[in-house]
Amino acid sequence: MSVQWRIGEWGDSCGPKPGGGGAPGGSVSIKQNGGELVIYGGTRTYRTNECWEQYPGLAPRSHSGGKRGWATTCKTSAGDPRQATVITTMSATDDVISFNETGQYVFVVQGQNCTASVRRSRSFRLIQREGAAPPEPSASASASAAPSAPPPTPKPTATAESRCADPGPVARLEVRPARKLVLPGDEFQFRASVVDASGCPTGTAPQWKVPEHRGVESVGPGKLKIASDAEEGELQISATVSGRSVDVVLEVVSKARYDALLAGGDFDQSGEQGEAVALIAGAAVGSKEVTSQTKGSRNWVLFAALGGGALLLLLGGLIFALRGRKPAAVPDSLLPPQPQPPQPQPPAPPVVRKKICPTCGTVWEGEAQFCGNDQTQLVPMN
Repeated sequence: MSVQWRIGEWGDSCGPKPGGGGAPGGSVSIKQNGGELVIYGGTRTYRTNECWEQYPGLAPRSHSGGKRGWATTCKTSAGDPRQATVITTMSATDDVISFNETGQYVFVVQGQNCTASVRRSRSFRLIQREGAAPPEPSASASASAAPSAPPPTPKPTATAESRCADPGPVARLEVRPARKLVLPGDEFQFRASVVDASGCPTGTAPQWKVPEHRGVESVGPGKLKIASDAEEGELQISATVSGRSVDVVLEVVSKARYDALLAGGDFDQSGEQGEAVALIAGAAVGSKEVTSQTKGSRNWVLFAALGGGALLLLLGGLIFALRGRKPAAVPDSLLPPQPQPPQPQPPAPPVVRKKICPTCGTVWEGEAQFCGNDQTQLVPMN
């Protein structure tokens, strides 16, 4: 009869796995010859009264067999320095034949006796009896045997590392934060990024300029150390790349003022506010420097409210003054001759107002106030 087999686990306690018996592969045929079973296929033909293990010097020493079970004990000779004892047993039912093998090995490794215990097992499941028709494959087996279409090969995507492997020329200088609150005894470093038009770091370091202030010391590029007795006040610090500069502010405040400013909502919990950006590519703008600082939202709302109120008051006063005036009547004879109306001139072309985004460098026309790409406030160009 033809069968399939399954290999179990190996395990040993010392040294390499002895022998080299291996195991049959694929489908095999098992037939009964006298009182023994013969397995054809795999790596070789095997009989139940033989040693499956191919360890050198190993030979059958005892054997027993019957209709449903077989056992063979194989040993090396008494004078062999590598002592091995392997017991192979097989048991059979109507549909399954089980194979089990245990081995004990004693050998010397660097002058020390070493003992290895191994075990292998496999089972054979009946597929077809000799002379019987082959079974019909099940629907699930047919479905599993059908070759599946290979998955589509994913298209390589450009990663940030590959995209920025060869950065372009310097296009923008970014410094964060635009304004920083510090307490006496603090130490702080402004974070500068010099990137190309695609936002890839160029590795260019800006030049820092720090004005003198009692108790404030520059200890590195953009890094400041504030003494415990430093005076309160503001320092305007500049960072320059390729002739373009951006200014940031470091403000030394007392603990009480620091807490009050944080509570006002214009600074984050670290005492930082906004970022400062300078465009390096001069062809994109009409001036030498373009600097944008993001201020607190409350200051902007307050300015807008005050400006709107003043404008309403001005318009109300103008309307009231115009209503209170009454023009005096003048005789037509005393009126000077009216000049001829001028010939109509063609209307002048409307002035196109342009603005630029200080973050991405995109030029916008019309009344747009914020960049459509990143919502940064636009800067007038004319």
